[in-house]
Amino acid sequence: MTNNNFEIRILDLHWINDVDDPTDLCAHGHVFVKIGDEIVSDENSLDVTLSSTGLYLMRTIKHNYKKNDFASQLLPCCGHFFMADEQKDYVDIMGCPSGIDWTIIHTDNCKVKHITDRGQEATIDKEVYKKIVLNFADQVENFYKTSLSKTIPTDDFDKKGYLTFWKEWRELRDEWK
Repeated sequence: MTNNNFEIRILDLHWINDVDDPTDLCAHGHVFVKIGDEIVSDENSLDVTLSSTGLYLMRTIKHNYKKNDFASQLLPCCGHFFMADEQKDYVDIMGCPSGIDWTIIHTDNCKVKHITDRGQEATIDKEVYKKIVLNFADQVENFYKTSLSKTIPTDDFDKKGYLTFWKEWRELRDEWK
């Protein structure tokens, strides 16, 4: 069944252990996701890495998504490290296998269809979806802006990954201004 019953919103934003630590590079929190008649995520679900989710959702403004398209789920539990692909200004965020996922398909008529593992569907206008995703990403980015400045890793691998994350974030966000 296809309908317009899609909702995603941030319920809370925090740093790990609720401490604004400059070395904690990932924003965490709970997300409410409803697709069709199914509540996919809520305040009783997994605490997820919202910074990764924001990046992943911005990717889906233009592209379809199915499980395993990224290095983790749309709502990943964690992001232990960033792997930069500097040639593409793209980052894979590696974490644990826990997380929450669904499928996102762009249709020919400027709609975006969301499908849960249980088969619930919701189809919304692409422009509406874009606004929802950018609002989500802006909330995450504002959380960073109002927190302590993050300490850039000194290890080359970690540093490249983190900087590539924010470069990709900026490029995706700026594309929709």
